[in-house]
Amino acid sequence: MLIAVFRRRLKEGVTFDDFISAWEADKGFGVPARVFNSVSLTDEREILSVGFVDIEASAFEEMVAGVSDQEAVRHSRIDEVIESTELRAFYDLQTEHDFSADPRQIALGSPESLLAALS
Repeated sequence: MLIAVFRRRLKEGVTFDDFISAWEADKGFGVPARVFNSVSLTDEREILSVGFVDIEASAFEEMVAGVSDQEAVRHSRIDEVIESTELRAFYDLQTEHDFSADPRQIALGSPESLLAALS
């Protein structure tokens, strides 16, 4: 499972809804993927996007190549509403922990995982 993290700053006068309209994908990636978008509690122009993609790290470059044309169009739209991308990073997910009550590790891909629907 890979995690994609983007921290962007919206242009002055651009709303979160404007961002989502520009950001939404026209086509899927062809692999299980979920993305969460959030607004900073201290700066409504700061957007954090965290995506979970159910592929092995070794398959990442091939997946990116397969969606590069559609992503170029989408990122062109995003560029119209953002001032900057302050963080663009990809990570290989290693652990999941539940801190709800007694802290414990959750097995990735298990029915208990918050990401179980992707597996």
